[in-house]
This record gives sequence, C-alpha cells and structure tokens, in this order.
Amino acid sequence: MIRAAAIWLLAGPAVALTMPLPATVTLSEEVALTSHRVATGPYRAGALPSETVEGRLTREVFRMAAPDATPLQLLAPLRDQLEAAGWEVVFTCADRDCGGFLFRFEIDVAPAPQMFVDLGAYRYLAARKLDAWTSLVVSTSAGEGYVQRITVVPEGSDLPPVATEARPAPAPDLTATSDVAAALEATGRAVLSDLQFETGSTALVEADYPSLAALADYLRANTQVTVALVGHTDAEGGAESNMAISRRRADSARALLAGRYGIPAARVETFGVGFFAPLARNDTPEGRETNRRVEVVVTSTE
Repeated sequence: MIRAAAIWLLAGPAVALTMPLPATVTLSEEVALTSHRVATGPYRAGALPSETVEGRLTREVFRMAAPDATPLQLLAPLRDQLEAAGWEVVFTCADRDCGGFLFRFEIDVAPAPQMFVDLGAYRYLAARKLDAWTSLVVSTSAGEGYVQRITVVPEGSDLPPVATEARPAPAPDLTATSDVAAALEATGRAVLSDLQFETGSTALVEADYPSLAALADYLRANTQVTVALVGHTDAEGGAESNMAISRRRADSARALLAGRYGIPAARVETFGVGFFAPLARNDTPEGRETNRRVEVVVTSTE
C-alpha cells in the first residue's frame, strides 16, 4: 500500500497536489501564452480525440522511488485530490486501452531523462475546471515512478494562473562516461553511448566498449538483476524499418555482452523503439547522433 509521505506541491489553479511518495522535481517550466492539445479519448483508427486550449501553460515532472507501486496506485490519490478541488475528470485510460505507443507519442510528454514512460505501464488523465484543463501522465518502471502534470489556464480565466516555486533537480548523467553501475542504482537505466555500429549496418564495430564491460561487471556483482537493452534511432526513414534496426542493434549489443563477457543471454532482453523516444532534436546532425543509441534498463531485481 502506498502512503502519502512528505508533501511535494504540484501547483495549479485552485489546487496544490500532494505527491503520494517523496519525490524529486526533474522539470518545472512555464509558458506565458501557447496552445496545447489535451487528449479526450483513446487513439483509434489513426486519430486522437482532443481539445486544443490556449493560455498560460505550466508543466512539472516528478520522479520518485516506487518499487512496489503501479501507475494506478500513484494516479489514484492525485485524481481524488483533483476531484475534491472541483475538477471534472473528462478522460482517463491505461497503456493499451489508451492506444499504447501511438497514444503516448501523440501527447505532449517531457523528454527523457526528466520524464520516462514505460509503454506497458502508464496512465493518463485529463480534467477540466471552468475553462482550464489539466492532464496527468503517470508511469512506473524499474522501481521508479514518474508523474507529469500540465495545466493550461486561458487568458481572462476566473481561475488564477499557476504560481510555483519548484526548481528542477539536476538531471542524472546517463552517458557512457558516467559510472554505469551508479546510474543503474540511481535511476534504473543508463545510455551505452560509446557503442559504434558499422555504417548502414546493425553490426557493432570491432572495438573495446567500456560501457558494456561496466554493465557486465554490474551484472556479475548483482546476480539477481535482469536488464533490457533498448535500441533507438534518429528520425530518418520509416517507423517500421527504424523499429527493426533499433531492435537488431540491441541484439548485437546483447550478443557481445554474452560472447565477450559471458553474461547469460537469458538475463538480457532486447527491444527496439525506433525514433519514438528521442533525447534530442532530430533536425541537427548532433541531435540525430545523440538519438542513435542503445540504453540499458533494469527490469527485475528478484
């Protein structure tokens, strides 16, 4: 059972939400005037029902240690607080019922590492109060919980604008130059960004890879841990081909982890998500290079 602990405020019109667990603010931003699309139904038949609202937008993202929590357990107390403050829940859904990854990538979600959405373990909620809208995205993965709230208050609204003193926490260093074991212990994930693939290929260049060596050391020291290698691409090319390429590159990393370092393949799953989880913009060479990567994610410590 989740118990509400130290109070962390997620400011919003006429309500400050209490996080269900002690949390760290990873992102806090405000835009004076913008348009924002709120999902009002699941993604079906190539379309997402939505409401577009203009006004002052605030976004805050929280990360918390939640080893035994489900997305619903984190969302439910926040939903109850909204309803008690007079917000009407217009739409709520869970991962597959929302439309899976198609829904996830149609809505506005802060990028990793500030916000992380597990495509098999997330919840969404949209609520309205007078002419203001607020939405919650809640996800759990590898013992971590993430909550994003976006609130839009139109100009001239009877509700006051959002005022918050929250400050973003420093983002963890998830690159291969950081200590992989420390990153996995702190966040449950790390980027293996020193991996190099043959041009136009999914085969790794013959080289030493300190990130894979560090991952192997971590797995040998923690025999109960299993992980997933997740491949990512830039946005050049089609979705299906990039999904396949990213999966095969993750497969290549697993093969090297098993063949060179003796890690049983059964402890390492592989997935490919193509260009659907970028770390940077795809309209610059530097951004595309950053997005072409393989990440390791802790999947079990049992």
